[in-house]
Amino acid sequence: MKKTLQTLSILMLMFLPLTSHALFTEVGLSYSRKKQTFDVNNNTDSEATTASISLYFAEKLALELSYTEAATLQNTQVLATDLPRTVYQKTKIIGADLIFVFADRKAFFQPFIKGGVAQINRLQTIKDGNISVQTLPLDVAIAPSYGLGLKIALTEQFGVKLAYSIWQTPIGGGAKTNDDALSAGVTWMF
Repeated sequence: MKKTLQTLSILMLMFLPLTSHALFTEVGLSYSRKKQTFDVNNNTDSEATTASISLYFAEKLALELSYTEAATLQNTQVLATDLPRTVYQKTKIIGADLIFVFADRKAFFQPFIKGGVAQINRLQTIKDGNISVQTLPLDVAIAPSYGLGLKIALTEQFGVKLAYSIWQTPIGGGAKTNDDALSAGVTWMF
């Protein structure tokens, strides 16, 4: 992971014009929501909100710091005779990503890629019928993150941002899972 980030940084610096006209900052807010219903007793509802600040130190290169809060509510009941199970998961993600934008700051379409690291905190509460409620210990993990997106500049200072992000989250026993999110939001350039 560390070697990959070092190599990526060196490659980006080789291909970027290092003379940015000025250091500028971008502030963003995004929201995502997903609802899936399999049947009356089996459904999932999740939503996430992210706030970010990107510090551009070259025309096309930025360090993005982000904070995400997400909540998921999942209801399951396989058979009518089974106890219904409700799982509530609260997730907080603190991320730091290096962003490379493929277009100039004044372009209408500004596609980008990003890669970095995130700290993921997850807390789950499980309720089986009206019998028991169990809160699992807080799960904290450091994971690589990466993604891509498109910023649409509506004015020089304001735009819409669409992004797809992935976190490789450890889930115990040396296994990992790819948690991902599709989000839409707004950005302001200063």
